[in-house]
Amino acid sequence: MPLPTLRAVLASDALRVAEPQVLAGADRLDRQVRWVHVSEVREVTGLLTGGELLLSTGLAMRGDEADAAAYVGELVDAGATGLLVELGESFSAVPAAALAVARRRRFPVVALRRPTRFVEITEQVHRAIVAEQYEHVDFARRVHERFTSLSLEGAGAQVIVEETAALAGSSVVLEDLSRHVVAYAALGRPAAGLLQAWERRSRLVAFTDLTGVTGPEGWMTSPVGVQQQRWGRLVVVNPASDQERLAMVLERAAQALELGRMVESDRFGITHQAQGGFLTELAAGRVVDVAEAEARARALGLPAVAPYVALVVRAAPRAGGTSTDPVAAHRGARRLVERVAQAGRDARLPLILGSLGPVEVAVLLATGERGGDAAVAQLAETLHAQRVRQPDLDPVSVGVGVPAETVLTAGAGLRHAQHVAEVAHALPPARRRPFFRASDVRLHGLVALLQDDPRVQAFAEAELDRLLVHEATHEDGMLQLLRQYLAVGGNKTELARVSHRSRPALYKKLAHLERILGVRLDDADSRLALGVALLVHDQPR
Repeated sequence: MPLPTLRAVLASDALRVAEPQVLAGADRLDRQVRWVHVSEVREVTGLLTGGELLLSTGLAMRGDEADAAAYVGELVDAGATGLLVELGESFSAVPAAALAVARRRRFPVVALRRPTRFVEITEQVHRAIVAEQYEHVDFARRVHERFTSLSLEGAGAQVIVEETAALAGSSVVLEDLSRHVVAYAALGRPAAGLLQAWERRSRLVAFTDLTGVTGPEGWMTSPVGVQQQRWGRLVVVNPASDQERLAMVLERAAQALELGRMVESDRFGITHQAQGGFLTELAAGRVVDVAEAEARARALGLPAVAPYVALVVRAAPRAGGTSTDPVAAHRGARRLVERVAQAGRDARLPLILGSLGPVEVAVLLATGERGGDAAVAQLAETLHAQRVRQPDLDPVSVGVGVPAETVLTAGAGLRHAQHVAEVAHALPPARRRPFFRASDVRLHGLVALLQDDPRVQAFAEAELDRLLVHEATHEDGMLQLLRQYLAVGGNKTELARVSHRSRPALYKKLAHLERILGVRLDDADSRLALGVALLVHDQPR
């Protein structure tokens, strides 16, 4: 807890009027004053406990100079902060022998050249000390209440770190034992600068079991995790001058993070929560600076190996596999993240990943010379191999974005990859493949995605209702003929071949089909509308 310094006391209103003159110990005026004591007795040193500032009119130093020198020496030994002596007619100067001891031992001795009321000095200093103590206690109370509230709310690591930075008034970084940034809050500086070459800089700062300032850059660090089970640390790169208060905030934050980790059950969840938060920000366009995106990706453990490719793995739960229970949904999302992370490790792919929801995982791959298609294919094959080994695993669909040279550009494609994965999930099993790009799903994908929309269903019914009624009552193959006609793009010669009909017989059938539908089949708009309607009709079948 910060206390007023001797320099601050000398600058106070009560002392300025006394015209203080520093006679010894000028280099020790920044020592803290724990209390102010007025004494004129020689034996006062037995009553001191350290940090006191003594006020005197010099009675204890009158007489023999050797006694005066011994008195000053005893004050130093007792840990006093300094001695203020009021000079006057009866005591006009501090004995030379006493000053010699004070100067040799760098003990502040200050002469007050004008009379002053000691009671005003003590009142003013004590008031400042008590106010500082109260403010410190009040701040400690607010810190305790805030972190207790965050723990009860189940706040994530990022929220706790942001609150820590706000309370500390400094940028704060949470890193794991591998020196990867789990969460950070940059105050008054760009994130790219804060996280620049983070792993290299962090490795120069050894882990310690206590909160304190360490390392070549003067970082203040605080370990996170119970003894023998440390899993990370909080770092303040530029600690504030009030390091005692800052240490208190960091230690309380470390406790809140450990509580969160215990609730989460292990460090894995926190790490991928941080990675998922970053990927979500990229997908939503909340990160706009290329340098910041690159620095954050490096800090999270993604190597600088372009090109990068974003993809989304979407689980396809079996019948009855979904749950409205939020706890069950959380566990399912966690299992999916763990599953994809294990696939990444098995395939030895450099990636970061995190949950996008109960059934989706976002992934950002650094593909390097391997290339985007090869890396994605390897991950997809590994996910498939998992299900071969464990048939109880849910099937997954993989939607892939466009490879890019920067993390920012690749990450912006996550929403696109999410859409492709959703469409791929809706496709019939016959059309499934290891992974999908937008070019793979096209119109079939759009129809699969929108098949449950009542407006789409109404459109399909309006186009096909008359034909479907006819098919239900006659079963003469007119619906199949329409499929064949559309499949060959309206080419009647090709249609005659694939349908095994003569041209006259085919023309007669097509004319009948037109009467049933009430449209001209050689009209391009009609063929397009009927083709889409058939896709909608066939999709659930």
